[in-house]
Amino acid sequence: MKKFLLSTLGASALALAACSGEDPAPLPGDEDPGVETPVPGDEGPAPTPGGEGPGPTPPGGEGPGPTTPGGQGPGTPSTQSFELRMRAEGVADYTSMKVPVSDVLITAEGKPVPVQVMSNMLELATPGHSPLAARFTVPPGVEKVQITVHFNALGDFARNGAQASELDARVAPVTFEARVRDLSVRGRAVLVLDMARSMMATQKSNSMLMLPNGTVKY
Repeated sequence: MKKFLLSTLGASALALAACSGEDPAPLPGDEDPGVETPVPGDEGPAPTPGGEGPGPTPPGGEGPGPTTPGGQGPGTPSTQSFELRMRAEGVADYTSMKVPVSDVLITAEGKPVPVQVMSNMLELATPGHSPLAARFTVPPGVEKVQITVHFNALGDFARNGAQASELDARVAPVTFEARVRDLSVRGRAVLVLDMARSMMATQKSNSMLMLPNGTVKY
């Protein structure tokens, strides 16, 4: 698990530091399907009886590991496909939490990798749900990537069914490094925003500023 926070509003990026040097792992009680604890023995794609190779991946790349095109067998270098998802914690009183995603940039060894942004507005108030923000592919042989999520737009939120208010997310982007071996565990990284710490009051009575604080889970 990694933590991030916005130390200065004018900062160009949000750097993440690893917690205690331990490998990222989901927290106990996390009910999100994108970061669930695997079933015992479910270690990712494994050869089927008879040695036919990995079993099929369910539609949408939702399997426990990255999707490799062309059906290459284990040990064959290939491009790996991963997901970036987002979720929010501390939103029990919110009936809506729409967070904008203006862009997602990912680099490997300083070079950009293909990224497909799936939505520019994510509803994060749905319990146990981690909406898909982007899909990206990593070239073979790459050990880690740098992921930058740009918000830089206006969203909105509503508490207890009240009228929606403005959420100002025109702030510095979130930037973190992810190891490919961690991404490969479930084929995704989940950017978890702690909204109790991220929501700041503004001079406008019907507006809040989002200063992203939270963690990254795999």
